[in-house]
Amino acid sequence: MRRELIARELEAALRATLEAPKLRVVALDGERPAIDEEREPWIPIKYGPAKPDDWFGVVPAVARFERAPGRAEERLDLIVKVNPREGLSRTLIPWIIAKCGIKLDRKFIDYRCAAEFDRTSAREYHVYQLARTLPALRRVLPRCYGSATDDATGEHALFLEFVADAARLDATGAAADWPAEPIDAALQAAADWQAALWNLDAAKLPWAPPRATTESMAADASLWRALVDDGRARHPDVVTEKAWRRRHALIDTLPDWHRVKDSLPATLAHNDFNQRNVGFRPGVVVLDWEIVAHNTAHRDLVEMLTFVLPPAATRAEIDRHVEAHRATLVAAGVTPGTDRDAWIEGFRCELKVEAINRVGFQLLFAAEFPLAYLARINANIERLLDLYG
Repeated sequence: MRRELIARELEAALRATLEAPKLRVVALDGERPAIDEEREPWIPIKYGPAKPDDWFGVVPAVARFERAPGRAEERLDLIVKVNPREGLSRTLIPWIIAKCGIKLDRKFIDYRCAAEFDRTSAREYHVYQLARTLPALRRVLPRCYGSATDDATGEHALFLEFVADAARLDATGAAADWPAEPIDAALQAAADWQAALWNLDAAKLPWAPPRATTESMAADASLWRALVDDGRARHPDVVTEKAWRRRHALIDTLPDWHRVKDSLPATLAHNDFNQRNVGFRPGVVVLDWEIVAHNTAHRDLVEMLTFVLPPAATRAEIDRHVEAHRATLVAAGVTPGTDRDAWIEGFRCELKVEAINRVGFQLLFAAEFPLAYLARINANIERLLDLYG
């Protein structure tokens, strides 16, 4: 997005947010740190070509402004978050497939699941709009000073509070093995906003992708097989023979076990709920809602456990995490789908989805880029399936 447009829209946003109708932005300075692309080399593919005066992705910035003529100049540290014009289904994912020679039976965009990563440019913007009337959601978000839209390109930018040094937040995903207390705190924070939007009608989230069903998941069976086969060939030490066979068995029996999920109430799922986007300051803060979805609450529960569980966590300890999430929903007055037996069945089902879908896509990304967390999440999902499958 053009820096000139961002500066102009920021001035209007700050006038409204800071209740200063004569506010004037004196200067807006910022640039993407070079280390970001070293740490996340997929960024240029994800965002596409950019002119020298374009901002994209997460840009730390400093706005200097006067609230009114003659007032002392003030400084505001913020993040300008510019989401990509197109979703990963049309940029990064097909690029990796082509570059790495991953064999599929059709174009990626033709799979049902491609909708999850398509048309994402405005999703995060809508989350912040929703948070205006939803305190449980607003509590976990950084402060938003407003937004900007470039009608010519379809880009959306958010002006966000600069979150510095949030504990446990690690964009690389390398730091894991969380103690029990922060795991429960993150899950309880998720349950708070999920309870506020429980049994949510998809029509109320027209900007979110359609919820995956048993039929749509089964229609993509050839994709799930291709991802685990490619992962097995590239990372045999990660996708072991046992894991490879189990995931094929899950794909083969998908119509039998996935219907449990079809019957569960849906809510707002962050859909990438792990230590790369979740931290503490000291309350829970959740970043990067780019692929937010209409899904079951189990989606975020299972993602968090897959990424941060210590390898020595026992079945009893994991049960307590699962119960902490469920109990928070029950305490908020949520009843459909949260009795203990139904909850555990939903959890088991989502573990299987995680294994073939979420971990499958991580294997796809790892075909081109080194992922610090790849071996750990594969080991964790296999262990969870051993315990609950």
